[in-house]
Amino acid sequence: MAERRKYMRFNTPMDVEYRTLTLNPIFGKALAKDLSREGVRFGVKQSIPVGTPVEICLNVPGDNLPVFATGKIAWADGFEAGVKLTKIQQRDRLRVLEYVYREWLKAGSRPAGAKS
Repeated sequence: MAERRKYMRFNTPMDVEYRTLTLNPIFGKALAKDLSREGVRFGVKQSIPVGTPVEICLNVPGDNLPVFATGKIAWADGFEAGVKLTKIQQRDRLRVLEYVYREWLKAGSRPAGAKS
């Protein structure tokens, strides 16, 4: 299967709160399983249809200010979903990416999905 990802994914756990922007919102808290420049993957409490708009709040460890963003469910597989970020302040995107990159360097890790 050909790789379609434009950006590297990083396995750096981060608390995320989500809420669908629908008439009967689905909301919850989860642990982000991987992050990239344009998206985030996390567990959900119930299936959310692809294309559903969602608000997320990321809590960057060691940072007092949460990161708020909006996006759309890009894919969903049971109790996991991937969100493509559609609106996030550039400075907030940089805060998240800088934290993820620092953690990646500390761990000497490979990006998510990278082969040995």
